[in-house]
Amino acid sequence: MTGGPDWWARADAARAGAGDPALDFCLWPYDPPRPPAAGALRSEALLHASFAAAGAPAAMAGLVDRLRDRWGPFATVWGMKWGPAGASWEFYFYDYDRERRRHGIADFRDATAGLIRCDLPVPDHIPYFMFSVEIGAAHLFGAPLDQIDLYIGNPGSTVSSGICYGLTAAGRQMRNFYFFFDAAREAGAIRDKLTESAHLDLRRLDLDALLWPEMAGARTVVVANKQARDGLYFSRIGVDALAVFLRRLTFPAPLIDYLERNRGALAHHLFDVGWDYDVAADGGIVPVKGSFYGTF
Repeated sequence: MTGGPDWWARADAARAGAGDPALDFCLWPYDPPRPPAAGALRSEALLHASFAAAGAPAAMAGLVDRLRDRWGPFATVWGMKWGPAGASWEFYFYDYDRERRRHGIADFRDATAGLIRCDLPVPDHIPYFMFSVEIGAAHLFGAPLDQIDLYIGNPGSTVSSGICYGLTAAGRQMRNFYFFFDAAREAGAIRDKLTESAHLDLRRLDLDALLWPEMAGARTVVVANKQARDGLYFSRIGVDALAVFLRRLTFPAPLIDYLERNRGALAHHLFDVGWDYDVAADGGIVPVKGSFYGTF
């Protein structure tokens, strides 16, 4: 777009600083796999690269800047989603103090006024610990934001888990349950959870079609039970596994090229990825969409 931001330049300018925190897609800290190299990049570089690769509207730059101004640095999780319908970006806002949160949905509406049209109610009395909004190009050209997702806890589960509700003008609808497993200690439980599904044909299922060997280094595996299908997330993977994931889910080639050119500058990060899948008539696994995450 003429006069729009140079996304590649913004990506290259997202240089890592000595005091940058290492945070995963839950804003939980982790130990980096190595120190930052000279010229290291923040994970935000991949966000701007994704804008470039997918042809995001210029207004995305203003949206990111407004959210950072309101929430502060390293407080917003972003995810690029990619599938047959193209690209969208989801932004996740955590506050584990719940009702005593510093910022909530009302702050999102205020921070994005004039940029994102949102007429949804503001249920900030609900004890959610996170909410998210999915933004596509249409929202930056006037289409109203028609859903906000709310995430609440799930006490009593034997593993860390939560429940997601979609907030729309019609009310609230349960969207999914998700469960966090330690990839090393709970490998059996992960396999059990994946196969406890109404969507899979267990007579034909090859679990390697889900638990890709290339993701074996993940620290955490998240299984999500959704209304129409299931989802699977690999948390805290290295930069090489991220490249494998992006290729397998056919993310835009310029984004993958950028990642591979800057592998050394991004190798101090651990990344989070996820994908939703359907089941074909022959029992095979069919990816529906993929997503990967970072912070800004």
